[in-house]
Amino acid sequence: MARTRTTIAATQLTKPESSTKHQARAQSAAASVKHESFMNGSTSVYIEQMYAAWQEDPNSVHKSWDAYFRNVEQGAAPGQAFQAPPTGGLTLTGITQPSAGAASTALSTAGASVQSISDHLKIQLLIRSYQMRGHNVADLDPLGINSADLDDTVPPELELSFYGLNENDLERDFVLPPSTYIGGSQTSMKLKDIIDRLKDIYCLRTGVEYMHLTNYEQQDWIRRRFEAPRVTELSRDQKKVLFKRLIRSTKFEEFLAKKWPSEKRFGLEGCEVLIPAIKQVIDSSSSLGVDSFVIGMPHRGRLNVLANVCRQPLATILSQFATLEPADEGSGDVKYHLGVCIERLNRQSQKNIKIAVVANPSHLEAVDPVVLGKVRAEAFYSGDHKCDRAMAIMLHGDAAFAGQGVVLETFNLDDLPSYTTSGCIHIVVNNQIGFTTDPRSSRSSPYCTDVGRVVGCPIFHVNADDPEAVMHVCNVASDWRKTFKKDVIIDLVCYRKYGHNELDEPMFTQPLMYQKIKKHKPVLELYQQKILKESVADEQYVKDELTKYGQILEDAYENAQKVTFVRNRDWLDSPWDDFFKKRDPLKLPSTGIESEVSNLIIDKFSSYPEGFNLHKGLERTLKGRQQMLKDNSVDWAVGEALAFGSLLIEGIHVRLSGQDVERGTFSHRHHVLHDQKVDQRVYNPLNDLREGQAEYTVCNSSLSEYAVLGFELGYSMVDPNSLVIWEAQFGDFSNTAQCIIDQFVSSGQSKWIRQSGLVMLLPHGYEGMGPEHSSARPERFLQMCNEDDQIDLDKVAFGPTFEAQQLHDTNWIVANCTNPANIYHLLRRQVLMPFRKPAIVMSPKSLLRHPMARSPMEDFAAGTHFQRVISETGSAAQNPANVQRIVFCTGKVYYDLVNARKHIGKENNVVLIRVEQIAPFPYDLIQAECRKYPQAELYWAQEEHKNMGAWAFIQPRFNSLLAREGRGIKYAGRHPSASPATGNKYTHLQEQKELFAQTFNATKKDFEGFKP
Repeated sequence: MARTRTTIAATQLTKPESSTKHQARAQSAAASVKHESFMNGSTSVYIEQMYAAWQEDPNSVHKSWDAYFRNVEQGAAPGQAFQAPPTGGLTLTGITQPSAGAASTALSTAGASVQSISDHLKIQLLIRSYQMRGHNVADLDPLGINSADLDDTVPPELELSFYGLNENDLERDFVLPPSTYIGGSQTSMKLKDIIDRLKDIYCLRTGVEYMHLTNYEQQDWIRRRFEAPRVTELSRDQKKVLFKRLIRSTKFEEFLAKKWPSEKRFGLEGCEVLIPAIKQVIDSSSSLGVDSFVIGMPHRGRLNVLANVCRQPLATILSQFATLEPADEGSGDVKYHLGVCIERLNRQSQKNIKIAVVANPSHLEAVDPVVLGKVRAEAFYSGDHKCDRAMAIMLHGDAAFAGQGVVLETFNLDDLPSYTTSGCIHIVVNNQIGFTTDPRSSRSSPYCTDVGRVVGCPIFHVNADDPEAVMHVCNVASDWRKTFKKDVIIDLVCYRKYGHNELDEPMFTQPLMYQKIKKHKPVLELYQQKILKESVADEQYVKDELTKYGQILEDAYENAQKVTFVRNRDWLDSPWDDFFKKRDPLKLPSTGIESEVSNLIIDKFSSYPEGFNLHKGLERTLKGRQQMLKDNSVDWAVGEALAFGSLLIEGIHVRLSGQDVERGTFSHRHHVLHDQKVDQRVYNPLNDLREGQAEYTVCNSSLSEYAVLGFELGYSMVDPNSLVIWEAQFGDFSNTAQCIIDQFVSSGQSKWIRQSGLVMLLPHGYEGMGPEHSSARPERFLQMCNEDDQIDLDKVAFGPTFEAQQLHDTNWIVANCTNPANIYHLLRRQVLMPFRKPAIVMSPKSLLRHPMARSPMEDFAAGTHFQRVISETGSAAQNPANVQRIVFCTGKVYYDLVNARKHIGKENNVVLIRVEQIAPFPYDLIQAECRKYPQAELYWAQEEHKNMGAWAFIQPRFNSLLAREGRGIKYAGRHPSASPATGNKYTHLQEQKELFAQTFNATKKDFEGFKP
């Protein structure tokens, strides 16, 4: 009879007798067995389950157990239920109650039965050990010299001797446990057959690592797909498709090597199976409903992926090896960093699909969160909330996958509600070497993929020289992602035929490995021999296919010689085809709104639903917002809300992400209200403004900067008609996201023609809080601006389009706003501009509640706009001839200076001017301000140290602008320092007084008793 699953849980059975009686008999059986020394508690449970199965069908258990249970039914006491089988074997014709005279005989033979049962349990442990540790001895290295897990020893639990068994036991029959499918319909197998089957499944060229999963259903699902007999065979047609894909992968690299032998291309030699693997994942996933694939990968094999997975025209790719005149303002990037987006028919599923490869710099794993953000955005905009139609495929190198911290940060986003993409398929190109570093020196874990165990990824290690095994794991991985919506890892254990690049000499550091590689046949040749041997194809077929693709490459080479310019659209991973049409790039519209809209937003923002149990402190906050509207003086939180709310009403999706952004680190925002009595009952007022509005996503992130900023960058790439914001908990936290900032945000348009309107809010301000929570390091962002620090006034016209032209030409915007209206206009300008630029905003901390940092409602009204520079409006501005000093500044220090100026009575002869947008530098407005006060000396005052802040950026620009007038600008502020700020409150106050003294030509004594 076929083995049933009834032994898994007795409660699933239809019980033939009452529950109480059944339980009593089962417990009696268990007690009898437990009386023997080799039993334990978990075994007792298993015996109860087996007993229940036996009651259903005595033939469903081994005959020795059948005999045992019959004795229990006859009332045998614990320790006496075992009865030795007849000498002819295990077959018993009947069991009778032993007589008193036969009791001693039963006891003397019980030991044999106990040993038999013990042996059966040991076989179950043996099977489990292969399931858990078989991958450790699998034949994974194509070269046959390394162990993928860095350990050459055989786990003792895989040896028969570990269980006290030997070769004499190989012909014995053993019952198969319910946790394996190796027997198919068989319920028992000979030990030698069990071992052979386990080795075939777990120890050949696929190592299945899945027993770390804590979900039994998932474990069982994987067992079914690997243990069931004949699950890995491909049809003849599938083998031919695989062979043709190997031809394309292999011959593409050989062609480039022949035509451009001295060029770096980071070829795929040694892992040519990667191309068929990616294509198989796409084929399988496409048939399961996925129609959008976003690929993130390092540079190894990128050109091959673009050519043979995305089907980017070969002539377009080959033209990258030629010398072309630049066709755009971008500096460009090396060809193996470029991205692409292609829409085409998938021939295997006969469905239209879109494949995007995200451009990626040399920080190999930096692209991981960017890819996930892009997938999440695509799913959001298409209403694909479970990511059934959009999927990420992430490619990794072994050394980077194990060594780069962003990998774990990205994995940690997997199941977070506002970040999940419902599973990603990871493919590791496991070269077994990192640049020149042996894996034993590059990781501490057994496998390079062990990071995936943290989040419960099944991991399929596979020898890259076995293409059919690779295809099987690709199919399983695709099905896993569809079924469980969780990540999965395919570890392609391969080798790197050349050095780190084609011009590198690997024999310097890996002589033995590369001696072996030189003698090793490529996978195409190995698979060609296989299909010829199996008569899947003949020599003529092989010759025809090789000739056909060779001619395709030659034709593409000829066409590449005719390419004379680069078409930007060919290398964009997220093209915005319709965005730039009918937009005047030099026209900036007003960012103000009508009063009825602002009144609606503030009304909603200061209210909550009836029956909602709001915190008493927040009740006061909401009433305060209502009062601000009446007083015509709103704070920062209201300014933000007006920006977000007005965009939402206009149909613009807004996403705000970061640590604690729902409330705000400084407890000013409160965009998500929490019911104080009902767990997880929340209310988001900005999502309750008007019917048909866009969705506002405000989400607290994990405690990550690198991955989360990368995620939001990827999200911002998909749809330009959105406002995507990442807020750091403190500005200096962006330090750990610097790779994303440097490699993607600041230079993305220059390298990849990749525009993004991402906003980074970085809390900044010196308030005596120490060196780690003061500075967002504005100097770093200013240093990376692409704007020249010299201006030629003979060539530049300060006209109405000057601001728009500057914004169009800059790589990003750096701002430090001082009032709610200006941050409101800045945020709205991000969306209303006819192009997209990242905005780096030094956002406030103390100004969030500062009584002077308020704005009247008329500053938000229709016709108003962002103020790059805010002029002096006090008494000094009324008498320009009396002004002795113009002090330019930016950010929160302005309010400190206002109070200090009032303290020493210099309101009439010192002008304070706020530079709200530092980059692009507002030359036109600065010139106008300086000409208002022709007799005044110019100072730049900042709270940052002299080697920090904006001073190094603004000084040459001021001096270049004013050189003809014979004027220059001087510095007032802290001295240079290695640390951003002091950690001593008293020292901070003394430094502030020194700043005021320099700014107003006074002494520190003039500020005794003054509290800034």
